[in-house]
Amino acid sequence: MAVPGSCEHSFKMIKSDTTLLLWQCNICTSGPHWYIYECQNCKLKTCRPCTAKA
Repeated sequence: MAVPGSCEHSFKMIKSDTTLLLWQCNICTSGPHWYIYECQNCKLKTCRPCTAKA
């Protein structure tokens, strides 16, 4: 998934309450993660190290 270029990212951490729902980073494809950072504007999901890159 490409990173949207025109978004002013505002990340919020979201957590999984179950083992059935895990996330993968949209930038570096690391994962599965129990929690992930999601942009409130464009819904981009990234791991913690990638939030600084986005």
